[in-house]
Formats: sequence, structure tokens, C-alpha cells
Amino acid sequence: MEDLLGYIRRQPDRAANLRHILDDFQADKTDRKQIKDMLDQLVGDGKLVRHRGNRYEAAPELRMFKGRISLHSDGYGFVTPEETVPGIDGDIFIPPPATGSALDRDIVEFVIVSRKSSEGRVVRVTERARTTIVGQLRFDGRTYFVSPADRKLPDRILVGGDVSEHKDKIVEVELTKFGSESTWPAGTIVGVLGFIDDPDVETIVIMRKYGLETAFPEEVESEAGRQPVELTEADLEGRTDFRDRDIITIDPATARDFDDAVDVEPLSGGGFRVGIHIADVAHFVAMGSATDKEARNRGCSVYFPDRVVPMLPEKLSNTICSLNPRTDRLAMSVVLEVDGEGRVQKESFHNSVIRSRERMNYEQVQEILDGEGSVRKRYHAIVGIIEELATAARLLQSRRRARGTIDFDLPEPELSYDESGKVAGVVKAERHFSHKLIEEFMIAANESVARMLENEMPQTLYRIHEPPDPQRVGELSETLGALGLRFDPKKITPLAFQRFLDSVVGRPDEQMISFVVLRSFRQAVYSTKNLGHFGLASGCYTHFTSPIRRYPDLVIHRLLKALLAGTRRSGYIPAELETIAQKSSAQERIADMAERDLFEWKRMVLLEEHIGDTLDAIITSVLGRGLRVELVDYFIEGYIGVDELTDDYYDFEPRSRTLIGRGTRRKYRLGQKIQVMVARIDKLIGRAYFMPVLAKKGRTV
Repeated sequence: MEDLLGYIRRQPDRAANLRHILDDFQADKTDRKQIKDMLDQLVGDGKLVRHRGNRYEAAPELRMFKGRISLHSDGYGFVTPEETVPGIDGDIFIPPPATGSALDRDIVEFVIVSRKSSEGRVVRVTERARTTIVGQLRFDGRTYFVSPADRKLPDRILVGGDVSEHKDKIVEVELTKFGSESTWPAGTIVGVLGFIDDPDVETIVIMRKYGLETAFPEEVESEAGRQPVELTEADLEGRTDFRDRDIITIDPATARDFDDAVDVEPLSGGGFRVGIHIADVAHFVAMGSATDKEARNRGCSVYFPDRVVPMLPEKLSNTICSLNPRTDRLAMSVVLEVDGEGRVQKESFHNSVIRSRERMNYEQVQEILDGEGSVRKRYHAIVGIIEELATAARLLQSRRRARGTIDFDLPEPELSYDESGKVAGVVKAERHFSHKLIEEFMIAANESVARMLENEMPQTLYRIHEPPDPQRVGELSETLGALGLRFDPKKITPLAFQRFLDSVVGRPDEQMISFVVLRSFRQAVYSTKNLGHFGLASGCYTHFTSPIRRYPDLVIHRLLKALLAGTRRSGYIPAELETIAQKSSAQERIADMAERDLFEWKRMVLLEEHIGDTLDAIITSVLGRGLRVELVDYFIEGYIGVDELTDDYYDFEPRSRTLIGRGTRRKYRLGQKIQVMVARIDKLIGRAYFMPVLAKKGRTV
């Protein structure tokens, strides 16, 4: 093998193609297989790199790094390194030829090709994110293959054997070959989920796609079953008793578990004493227990339209941990004294016992604030409490806005259903001040806990949101310039972004502009390094307020408990906290993608009924290869390729972000309202395909 490697290293450009290698080694049929196997092993060991046309290049003696790769549907990807890469800040770009056999979310080892462009090359895959793929079994006339439900995966997974009886069904394939630049992956069907239009198949597909399980291991269920139904006197020992306070919960009407509650007391001078009480999950979930390990693995709960994939068993999340009304419950409480300017002047932290007076939902609270008579009469005993909570929340909100918190007041689409449970439409979710009221108290509590732990503990977890990449902001500035708007790319501050968003309020394209700005931002993640939270304009932030559904919050509770117990020893070592941060960030991303994919699938079911119909849309992105548009009434995005614009040949003008017809001079530009015809939809990958409709003649282009 070393002879083969040495031979390739001695060649011009330290590379040779397979044909020349076999000729120079005078390989017979037996030798050919042996040489190919050795080449594969050398590639796997990172000593050779395979290029197109079976050309092998000796890998340079470069330092290898490790990280998780995120692939794009166009073939390129980005690796998030597990450690700092010298000379590079952020993720590493991997061009299509350099991704090797890596699939989305795999752990890979890579080398840096160019520090200037932050570009790398995958050397080997060290950990597969998945060994099974969900997709539809199809037949192209010669070969059966599975078309994956994930756009980031190869277009086809080859399958062997007699599988004709399952043609067009949704199947699960166990990968036996991961493929390469020149070969398709291959696998064996290990499960049949049904046809694409079968009831409930979409939820099953999404759960299999992301490896989500509703059932808990037997050991976890056994631990949950041993939990008490009611608190004992021993549970209350050493706790601050807040049961005499007027505490209430405010949650969605459909909520089944309640992990936060609030109370308020006016202070002289226009200020308030606010209590934020969070379910004490850590009291019932021991560190290192089977339940704890399972919660860490899941990372968070996943919320689908028709079900929840919980982080904790229902016996914990919906009963003993949940802050149910008129019931004694254990909590971790943050008590803040806020002055008339919204500044936190004093804070204290407690292991506590509370008794929620009332379970309220957002709609009821908003009706009380709006003066609705019947609701105010029904809850007359707590109307004053709710009004004082609203006043205190406005003080906190005003203070946050003054420091530059970015408020993306974007419409949240939600599905509506008919009496039979079928998706009937997509509507804009109502968002009232009652929602923001609770958010203000949760943000304030998160910041206070973060500051305390940063000052007093050797290490903690933060919720960080780094500033946007300057290059992305430069591109954003150019895009906004195409709309006649000016944004200085040198002013990358939360306040600058918020002032810009305020300046476009009331414009017909306000929503589209907000989406464009949001797309330029990084994702918030968990970290052991305090890099601040850009979106909240917060120098120190964490997640403390949802331990029933987020694992990092449970960790923060344990850190705070250690501090309240008079020790700085939490039981976590620094490396373990960093692992938790990375794992939780990754699981959160999976939950977001799963929730989005199922939502998209259900919207495709709705849109399927409108194939051939003409609908109003707005252009949200203009590229050289086509347009991205969003249906105005359905909040559904789709794509129109330039090859669909058959009335003319269109050139892309990058400065104005416009496609311009050479003969007709017809223009398609960012923010433009157009009419489109629904051409077809692909529920499996959640993609809609549109055709533009010419306004004058009422025909499709």
C-alpha cells in the first residue's frame, strides 16, 4: 500500500488517474481489484483524495479538524467545527466536489484548502447522522430507486431485489453504500410506511426522517411511574413559601403543561416587584438518571400540529412538574424589583413552593386588557393583577427597546381545520400584547439568572446570538438598495437594524423586507462562551424558563441550585457543558426542521386543491436562475425557474435584483406583486412549482 501511495506522490501534481495506475502496475484482473481496494482504503484514511474521473491525488500533510456538516440541496455544504480553526471565524465552506460521501448532519474530518475563503475539503466521515433514509419508491423503466424526502440528500438511493409490489409507496431504506461523487448511494428496504396520501403518513415520514420517537425507553417510563402524585413535607423543606402570592399562569389555550407563572406587586415610585416562577423539574429528574440521559439525547420537545414529541414523559411534564392551578407545586423563582424606568434594581433567587391562583390563556388576558366585559366579570378577582402585570411588562419592554432590541413583528402562519380534521386554510396567527407580556418577564428572568451564574459559577451555559456576518450584511445592503432603501453595512448594531425596521413600517412590502433582513442573521445557539445575544441586544443571556421542554434550561436550574446551596460545584465539568451546548443546539435545529417540514407538507396538501388556479404572490428573491415567490393568502413559498419564463430570454441585473426580458423588456424585481398559476406540488419534499401569469392577456408565460 505504501508503494502505491509513494507512486502517486511522485507523479506530476502528486496525482494520477486509475487507468494510468493500473497500466503502470501492469495489473491483471486480480490485481485490479486489489489496487482499487487499496485506493479506497487510502481515501478513507485521508491519505488520498478522489476527484472526478477516478483521479487520485495525494493529500497534503495538513492538520485535520472535526465538525458537523450541513449540506445544501445544490450540493455544497458548511461544516461547524468542534474547535476553533486558526485564522478562520465561523463555519467552513465545502464546495460540491469536496463533500465526498458525507450526508447532511454527518460528523466529518476535514482539512482547510483556503483560509482566505474559509474553504475546506472533507477527508472522511467519522460518524453518520443516519443509517436509514425515508422516501418514495420509484421506477425509471430500468431501475428501482428511492427518492428521499430530504432535499439535502442525493436524488436517488438505489435498491435491489424484487420490490415492485411497493412501487410508489413511502419506504424506509437502510443504507448499505453511501455513494461518492460518481456513484449513487444504495440500500435495502426495511420498512413500508404506505402511500403518500394515506392518513397520517406525513407525520410518520417526518418523524422517521429526523429520528424522532414518541415512546420512551422502558427504564424511563419506570422512573416516571415511581414519581409521586402529590408533594410531601420533605419536598417543601428549605424552600421559600410563595403560596400566599397572587400567582397566575398565562399560556396558549391548547397548552397541557405549564412551566412558568408570574405575580406582581406595585412599589412606591411607580415600580413593581415581579415574581417569575419556573417549574422545578430538576427536583424530580436526577442528574445521570435514565430520564435525564433521554432528555439530554432529545434536547427539546418537538411540536407538530396534531401531537407533541416530548422531552420528558407525560407523568412528569403534565402532572407533578406542571404548575397546575390551585395545586402546590415546586418552583425555582426569580424575584425582580423594577423601577419606574424599567431598570432592575434588585434581584433574588429561590427554591420555592407556589400555588397558582388561576390558569389563563393569551386570549382571555387580552380581552381583559381590552376591556371586554364578560371576561372581566368572570375573572374580576385577578383583573387588577393582570393590569399591573401589563404595566410592569411595558416598562421592561420600553427599556429593552431603548437599548436596541430587534423586534421582528412578522406574521406567524398557522393551519385551520374543518370539522373533519382536514386542513382548510392557512391563517395569520393572532399575536397580542398578552403574548409579549409573558415574553418580557421571561427575558428579564433569563438575563438575571445568566448574570448571576456568570459572576458566581466557574462555567455556565449561555444562549448566544452572534452579530450577522459582515459579508451577509453587505449583500443585504445591496438587496435593500434594489428596493430604493439604504442600510449602512458598516453599522452592524441591534439599534441600527431596529431603526431600519421601524422606518419601513406601513410599507406594502414591509413583511417581505423584514424577511430579507431576518435571512441575513445567524442562528441563535447554546455555548459555554458568552458572546452576547445580538437580537436581544443583551450582553448576558441564557435559557432558564422552560425546563419541561428544553434541556439547557434544566442544566441551568441545576447550576443555580448548586449556587443557592452554597457551593460552586454543579456536578458538570467544562467539557461536558460544551458537549451539552453543541448537542442541544443540534437537536433544536432538528426540531425546527421537523416542525417546518410537517407544516410545509400540510400546506402542500392544501395547495394541491388549487393546481391550475391563479393566485396572488409577491417576489421575495430574484436570482440569475429564477424567482422565489410567496403566495399572499397562504404564506407558501415556491419557485419559478427562468426556463419557465418562456415569453422571452431573461437577463439577470444583479445591482437592481431584476430579471429583464431582452425583447419585451418585461421586468421581475424584488418585492413585485405578480399572479402565478399553481403548476404542481411535491408533498414529499414540501415544494411548490408555479408559472407566472401575464397580467395583460391573462395567460401563463
